Amino acid sequence: IITPSHREEDKLILIYDPPFGFIHNVTCSGCHVTYDRSTSSIADALVFDCASRRDSMIGMPSQRNKDQRWIWYCPEPPWNTRYVFDKTLVNFHGVFNWTMTYRVDSDVYAPYSRDLPPVSQNLSEILAKKTSLAAWASSNCAVAERSNAIRELQKFIKIDVFGKCGSEPLCPPPCQYDVMSRYKFYFAFENSRCKDYIEKFWMNGLLSGAVPVVIGPKREEYELVAPPKSFIFVDDFESLEELAYYLLELDGNDELYGEYLRW
Repeated sequence: IITPSHREEDKLILIYDPPFGFIHNVTCSGCHVTYDRSTSSIADALVFDCASRRDSMIGMPSQRNKDQRWIWYCPEPPWNTRYVFDKTLVNFHGVFNWTMTYRVDSDVYAPYSRDLPPVSQNLSEILAKKTSLAAWASSNCAVAERSNAIRELQKFIKIDVFGKCGSEPLCPPPCQYDVMSRYKFYFAFENSRCKDYIEKFWMNGLLSGAVPVVIGPKREEYELVAPPKSFIFVDDFESLEELAYYLLELDGNDELYGEYLRW
């Protein structure tokens, strides 16, 4: 049972809306995280998830401690928030103290990036495992830019497509990352070109050891968070055909390809 005396030592953070209903064991230094809504009157901060929350204040605490911080947590880009999760946000004007999103200018920065484990293999050992050229995994086929880009690239190179947008089944993590590690390139195409929105880049790309080929925000926004020379930026090329032939050039030259793994 959490009581007001708990606040003497740690800040109490209430995850009022578990994202998509998932409850995780969250630990932090100097704070205590709970999902127990009965603590809403004594918590130092309440976190509300943009996907789970209604487009109104219905279901939110009717009384509010004036010393609390209410935090709008949203890992989704604006288009998804508005049209996939049907949020206008009109009823939330002046409600929240802080934002918690993937944007670097959020009050609480919550990126998709992950700590990457150190690699003990040398380049030749990594290359020995790579038996295929390129892969893309997606179950949202409605984003025209990336679907059209894949179809255009397939005119020049072989791309294995996993998920609902392709014919290849995709096993769940960590098996998924092992599958992607067999490819030299992974098409990390975001569903929206929004400032700082970099999601697909991390897990199937860097974590698996495939070189991410990216469509998303501006190059400088990738460079702000990515290891140096760890990705290929689609907009650097005059055409997708030029990009395809560059990937083929890297495929045939281990030294050039290895530059993208040197980090």
